[in-house]
Amino acid sequence: MTTAEQPRAGDGASAPAGRVPLSMSGVTKSFGAVKALVDADFELAAGEVHGLVGGNGAGKTTLMNVLYGLYRPDAGTIRVDGQEVHVRSPRDAIGLGIGMVHQHLLQVPAYTVVENVVVGTSGGSGGLRGASRRIAELSDRFGLSVDPRARTDRLSVGARQRVEILKVLYRGARIVVLDEPTTNLTPQEVDALFASLREIVAEGTSVVFISHKVREVLAICDRISVMRDGRRLTTVRREETDAAGVAGLMVGELAAEQSTEVAAALGLTPVGAAASDAPEHPVAGSAVRLTVSGLEVDNDHGVPALDGLEIAVRSGEVLGVAGVAGNGQVELAEALAGVRPVRSGSVTVDGTELAGRPTQRWLSAGVAYVPEDRHRDGILGAASVTDNLLLGSQRSSAFRRAGLIDWRGVREHARRTIDRYSIRTPGPDAPAANLSGGNIQRLVLARAFEREPSVLVLQNPTRGLDLRSTRFVYDRVEEARDRGCAVVLISEDLDELSLLADRMVVLYSGQVVGERARGDFDAYALGRLMAGVREDA
Repeated sequence: MTTAEQPRAGDGASAPAGRVPLSMSGVTKSFGAVKALVDADFELAAGEVHGLVGGNGAGKTTLMNVLYGLYRPDAGTIRVDGQEVHVRSPRDAIGLGIGMVHQHLLQVPAYTVVENVVVGTSGGSGGLRGASRRIAELSDRFGLSVDPRARTDRLSVGARQRVEILKVLYRGARIVVLDEPTTNLTPQEVDALFASLREIVAEGTSVVFISHKVREVLAICDRISVMRDGRRLTTVRREETDAAGVAGLMVGELAAEQSTEVAAALGLTPVGAAASDAPEHPVAGSAVRLTVSGLEVDNDHGVPALDGLEIAVRSGEVLGVAGVAGNGQVELAEALAGVRPVRSGSVTVDGTELAGRPTQRWLSAGVAYVPEDRHRDGILGAASVTDNLLLGSQRSSAFRRAGLIDWRGVREHARRTIDRYSIRTPGPDAPAANLSGGNIQRLVLARAFEREPSVLVLQNPTRGLDLRSTRFVYDRVEEARDRGCAVVLISEDLDELSLLADRMVVLYSGQVVGERARGDFDAYALGRLMAGVREDA
């Protein structure tokens, strides 16, 4: 199917012949005035991996949260094995053989694997020893390698995810929902996950695979359902479509001829594309704007998170920082933004030392920061959109008159910015907390980009955003680069980094373990570095 073939809502590929363990029809769910699901339907066949894709706010996770009993639908029907059921809680869902692995893993860090798996259950016969044997058997059977005795907080993200899958299988799930399961995995871990999923579905279990990563959906899913505006738009078989087709359906209102460009812009071409195929960003002759030398920073618990870090970023360069979550990315971003204390080392912008200086000094030097957690660190929820756009610039002469804040000028600036960045809000005086996640991210980005910074630090800037919003972010990053800004892009999405970065470094245990130039971004080489295998090993 090409993007020009826009199917009608409800059209799509029928389920493969055989048993249909799950069907949902007419599901409607509202949160106040917001309609999250509108007459949504979904069908899952036995022994298939079914991709569920769509833009931010399309209703994917909400629909599955209804299935899992986290939300009560306002209307609609759920049938399991042909029988209508009422799922009022996750306990009901588990009793029906439905399990869900959430994007944010629900585990007790200090517990062992077996303790995390059995928590909330009767434990079964044989106690923890019997449970350990059962977990080991499931682990071997489905290629979900994990030690039942290991403490969960000492496992990699990939291993912790395997624990969650084992948890739902241990509880007898025949329908497994995976919500954005590859977000924090290396390419090797993604391959291992896909191999396990194939073993699981081979025994008749069915999997719902929610993801923004179209290329991965095409690699693992048998059928793909596209949601938009709270409805299922269509369902297609994997062999009937391609990346551009799925991306075009997800984007929706973009013209069909633009969809290939959008797909390519969002990392749907191979990460290891040849240098001749990669757009050139000539920065070799430009001056170094950001220099980091011997940087040592502690995490929130006083444990060293960065160990003698050395990086330099030139004017007009995007430096990508790759790595599996938890290897010092948060601490690096906050240290470069001046919001985390530096134990030792140097951070200079255009030759000015900033380490140990007040936050205002960093702002005056032209440092802007887009944090990973936009809700917690990006906004003041109770303050207005206008106030949030002003944050950090309230001392700027552009917004002051006779020593006082020029509120008329501030509000006019806010209105222009809202229009330029397409922030959907009732008005400049609306509380920022009332905005959707995508619009909060646009607000945070607008505040950073409108300062025309010398150094821009972004951490996972498109996480949770739809394709249109993601493309919007990418365009703003390119504009900043073209103005001569030194950009540090910290992301766990290799496709994102390969699209935007001129150079890429890999962070592991607080150290740079490898560097790649544009045109040499091989996913598996980067994956080895992300797993801690150094280039000189």
